Amino acid sequence: MKLKALLIVLLILLSLIPVYMLNQYLQRKIRPRESLLKLFFYLLAGFVVVFVYTFLLVFLIRLIFPGA
Repeated sequence: MKLKALLIVLLILLSLIPVYMLNQYLQRKIRPRESLLKLFFYLLAGFVVVFVYTFLLVFLIRLIFPGA
């Protein structure tokens, strides 16, 4: 049981690396500090990324550990 929990935590931590890189890319591309409209688009993109990231992570964990 502890091994499964450690694998899930490791999977979550490893999946944060691409999300961090995507966030850095969005900051460079949108440049939210320049205007309020760009800040709004950056926040909207952030909400979409969080939603998709959470959905995919839960789907992947359920795929790897069925019936748990």
